[in-house]
Amino acid sequence: MAPRRLRVASTIRKTARGWIALVLQGLGAAAVAVAAWRGSPWAWLAAAGGAAALFGWTIRFRPGRFRRRGPPPLSFREVFDFLRQAQGALAGWVVGPVDGAIDVGGGPDVSPDSQRRGSALVQLASVDGRLHVSRDPEGTYIAVGDFPYGAGLLLGGQGQTVETTDAAAAALRRFVAGMRLAEDHVEGHRAQLLGRRLARVAGGAQTLEGIARIAAELAQQLGQRTAVVVLSSNDEPRVLAVSGSGDPRLVGLTLRTDSPVGQAMATGVPVVAARGQDVFGPGMPERRRDERAGTAYPVFDGHLVVGSLVLLGAPLDPDAAVMEQIGPLIAELGPRLAAASAVHDAEQRAIRDPLTGLCNRREFERALAEYRGEGSRPAPPATLIYVDLDHFKRLNDTLGHAAGDAALKHVAYLLEAAVRDGDLVARIGGEEFAVWLPRTAVAPGMEVAQRIRESIAGSTWMWRSSPYIVTTSCGVAAYPEPIGDLMNLQAAADAALYRAKQEGRNRVERA
Repeated sequence: MAPRRLRVASTIRKTARGWIALVLQGLGAAAVAVAAWRGSPWAWLAAAGGAAALFGWTIRFRPGRFRRRGPPPLSFREVFDFLRQAQGALAGWVVGPVDGAIDVGGGPDVSPDSQRRGSALVQLASVDGRLHVSRDPEGTYIAVGDFPYGAGLLLGGQGQTVETTDAAAAALRRFVAGMRLAEDHVEGHRAQLLGRRLARVAGGAQTLEGIARIAAELAQQLGQRTAVVVLSSNDEPRVLAVSGSGDPRLVGLTLRTDSPVGQAMATGVPVVAARGQDVFGPGMPERRRDERAGTAYPVFDGHLVVGSLVLLGAPLDPDAAVMEQIGPLIAELGPRLAAASAVHDAEQRAIRDPLTGLCNRREFERALAEYRGEGSRPAPPATLIYVDLDHFKRLNDTLGHAAGDAALKHVAYLLEAAVRDGDLVARIGGEEFAVWLPRTAVAPGMEVAQRIRESIAGSTWMWRSSPYIVTTSCGVAAYPEPIGDLMNLQAAADAALYRAKQEGRNRVERA
C-alpha cells in the first residue's frame, strides 16, 4: 500500500505545480500588457521579450556556429617545404604518398645530377628504413625512411656538423611518421589506399622486380608476417621478391610444379603447406620451421593465374579481419604483375640474344654510347674484350648446328661467371662475344681476358656424353691508354682479335 500512496502524492504535486505555473503566466502576461500600455518604447521592447519568453520563441545556440572558419589544412608538399626552409636545405624529396612523389626547392643552385642522386637516396631509404648521410662537394644528403615512405634533404656546404645532421634527421623522421599516420586515417578502407599506392608504383615505369617487392612489403605490413611474390615464368614458378623479414636467398629460385606454391597456381585455389612441408617445395635453402610453413594464394589476371602471393607462418582464418585487406591487395596485384611481366618480356626480347640470354649487339652499342656521353668531362678508363670461338665452323660441320648452339651456351655461361656485376657480356655475332669493362684500366682488363681464356680452355664441354675442349681467342683494347678515343675502341679490339687468330688462336692480344 505504501508505494500506491507515494504515486498518488506525486501526481497531486505535479498537478498543483501545473496550475500554479499557469496562474503565474497569466498574471505575468497581464503585468507586461499594463507596463507596455503605460510605459515608454523601452517598455514595449521589454514586453516583446517577455512575450517571446512566454511562448518559447528562443534562438538555439550551436557551439562553433559563429566561429570563424580558418584556412584549409596544409598539404604534405607545403608542410615539407616549411621543414626544408627551417633546416636551411637547398632541396628536398619525399616518396610514398598516395598522391605521388614530392620534390621541393632545387633551382639553379642544385644540378640535375644532384636532384637524381637525392631522389635515389630517398628511394633507397624508403626500402631499407635506414638513415643515409652522404657528404658530397655540392652538399650533405640526409635521407630517412619507413617503408613505403621516405624523405630527404640536401644541406648546402660541406661543413655540416653531426649535431646539424642529427637535427635534420630527427625532423625528417617526425615528418615521415606524421605522413604515415595521416594516410592511415584517410577515410575509406585501408586496402583501397594500398591498392592506389600499388597502382601508382606500377604506373611509374618501375621494374617487374620492383613492383613485386612493393607488393611483398605491403602484404607484410598487413599480415604482420613474411610475404613472398612468385611469378609464373615459362610454366615454372619463380620467386620474384621477398619482404624485408624474409630470407633473401629465395629470390630468383625456380620452384617445382608439385610444390604447394605450384599446386596453388595450377588449381587456382589457396594451398596450405602440410605439417613439416616446405611451402616452396623440396631443395630450398634450409630455414626455420616457421619460415617453411605458409599459405600460397593464387594471383589472377582475369581468369589466368599469373603468380602467387605466399604468406609464411600459420594459416590465416579466411574470415579474419586482415583478409579483408589482403584480398583486395591480391586482386590489385594480378593485373599489375601481368602488365609488368609483359613489358619486362618485351624489353628482354629487345636487348637479349634469344639463344644465350646474353645482351645483344644493340644493347652493347647502347652501353658504349651511354659511356661516351655520360658528361662533359673525359670518360673514366675502360676496357673492351672481343672473344671468338676457335674453329667454330669445323665444330658445326662435324657435330651439327645443335652442338654449335650448345657450345655457344657453354661459353656464354663461363663469360658471365668471369666478370663483375657492373660489367656487360654480349653476343655480337655468330661465334663472337664482347666483354665491356667500364672503369677498368688496361692492366686489370688484360687479367680478365687471360682468366676468360684459361677458364674456357680448362673446362670440358660435354656433348652426347662425350667430352670436348673449346678454346677462344681474345683481342683487348683499352681507353685512354693506348686508345685515346672511345670511338676507336671497337676497331682496335677487332684488330687485336684478328692478330690473336693469326698468331695461332687460344691466346690474348692487346691493341
